[in-house]
Amino acid sequence: MSERRPAPRKRDRDVLDALGEMIEGRLKRGREKLGALIAEVRREGSAGDAEEFLGYLKAFLADPGVAAIAPSSRYLVARTLKALSLENAKVVVEYGAARGVLTRRLLRDLAPDARLVAVEFNREFYEHFSSRLRDPRLIPVHGDVTRIDEILAGLGIARADRVVSGIPFSFLSEAGRRELLAKTAALLTPGGRFVATYQITGHLIPLLKDYFGSVDIQYEVRNIPPCFVFTGTKTPR
Repeated sequence: MSERRPAPRKRDRDVLDALGEMIEGRLKRGREKLGALIAEVRREGSAGDAEEFLGYLKAFLADPGVAAIAPSSRYLVARTLKALSLENAKVVVEYGAARGVLTRRLLRDLAPDARLVAVEFNREFYEHFSSRLRDPRLIPVHGDVTRIDEILAGLGIARADRVVSGIPFSFLSEAGRRELLAKTAALLTPGGRFVATYQITGHLIPLLKDYFGSVDIQYEVRNIPPCFVFTGTKTPR
């Protein structure tokens, strides 16, 4: 059971208020960039692109646990990969693989002897990416990331070098967020990184600081919707 942590301090609330104002300002300034991104998708889109968008939209409407209404943009994927720094990673875990947009890029960048455990709860998403991505390094799992300790134990995996999350932590209770962060920090090797992408608000920031030695905050407006990318690094021993 994870240790109970105190409620965020007033300073943390002030930070979150400031982040809210920052988001609003950046959204206003980013409308033209978003318009250009949408125009680019329409201009360069193919039948495959249309299938991806329709697949996300269908899942979004049918499954209340799905927050994504569109695939991650290449800008968000690039920012996430940079934050992960996969050069020496041997075991990578992905929370919420969805239809495999990031999964595919992870496999492209991973070493030949690395392993990628991609966990997805939505059955349609899981069947989509697991049937299309054929790679001996990939271990697709249809399951709930809140039970990641049990999932990895069943696979005989004790530690991970990197964990990347595409699930919206806002869908979890505060107790649920803390429990998952505690499990994630425990399974990471010293110096390992947890990258949480697709986070719409800054409310995860105070919690990350409770479980990781350092926390980096990035924001990507060129995505639908714009979102944060948080990186928590486990303190080396």
